[in-house]
Amino acid sequence: MSSADTGLSTPVTCANHPKVETGVRCSNCGKPICPDCMVPAPVGIKCRDCARMPRSARVTLRPRKAARAVGAAFGVGSVFGVLLAFAGGAGLGFFTLIIAYFVGLLTGRATLRAAGYHRAAATAWIAAAGAGWAYVCSGIVIAASVGGNARAYVQVIGLLVAGFFAYREVS
Repeated sequence: MSSADTGLSTPVTCANHPKVETGVRCSNCGKPICPDCMVPAPVGIKCRDCARMPRSARVTLRPRKAARAVGAAFGVGSVFGVLLAFAGGAGLGFFTLIIAYFVGLLTGRATLRAAGYHRAAATAWIAAAGAGWAYVCSGIVIAASVGGNARAYVQVIGLLVAGFFAYREVS
């Protein structure tokens, strides 16, 4: 008597893990899948390949929103740059790191809002660049008013702290 006569099917192994037996198949393509490969979907259990979203359904940062995000990041960065240039002569010391936190935070929030609250790596890098621009811009303003090379007036630690917090706020 064969297994077809008794109504029992022979065990099938997972398509991705040949040592694992399974009785479950993908609801889309029919490929046998084990519990590690199962992805729950609204229309049943699917394999990882079938569960991936189609390219047309992915949410991406549109060029118009990206341009608005760049404008907001560099606009806010420029304002902070001018403010930092005038505050730089006050000798704030360690307090400049706290200021860098707020520069990053506010630049990140402005960028996120301009991007239509689209959280992605591209938006986060735009925000980090805008926060970094604040410190480059302050170096340029100081160099223009005092004279000399702008690279000498850029606070690298503040730039890195502001960029980190801007990236973190958006991503």
